Amino acid sequence: MGSISFWMCLVMTICTWNKTIGCTWMKTLPRSPSMFQVFSNNTITMLQKMVGYEVSREPQITFPDKQYRQVNNFRADEQMVFISHTLNAIKKLYSSGKYESTAWDLKGVDKFMNDLYRQTSELDQCVKAMKTRHSKSVKRVNKKMSLHFKFLKNYLKREDYSASGWEDIRTVVLAHLQRLDTTLSSQ
Repeated sequence: MGSISFWMCLVMTICTWNKTIGCTWMKTLPRSPSMFQVFSNNTITMLQKMVGYEVSREPQITFPDKQYRQVNNFRADEQMVFISHTLNAIKKLYSSGKYESTAWDLKGVDKFMNDLYRQTSELDQCVKAMKTRHSKSVKRVNKKMSLHFKFLKNYLKREDYSASGWEDIRTVVLAHLQRLDTTLSSQ
């Protein structure tokens, strides 16, 4: 009887402890980056190394600066929802696997995708555990970001997944990853 009580107490402690510490994936310890920051830095570095085509023209893609400015005014949990939503959109964009026209190192692309999958799965768990209601402004910004990524997907199709099309996308996605990293740092 005593051992059952001990195990029940231990399980209850672990369950409540997990709720109180929040999203450990996003938390930083003194003088060390969070796991999110480690993976974020990795994906940014890998995307920077994937350059393989010189673009002689300006891309026809505008960056959604307005949405990022709005996100700066969100609460920390709302920012986490935005980051998760945006990273999932980036993952979906790169999931086509149509990189044949690029000079990218496919092992580097695989590592980039693996780190992106890890980030999204961990963040999705954090967002799910929060169970917070999303404000209208969060929903509106995420909707605009969805439209932006739909444009990027259609842009790639119009460019027939060409090396220059992928380079334009890589440049914009790199800007997204850097802004997401900055958003997290400002929390």
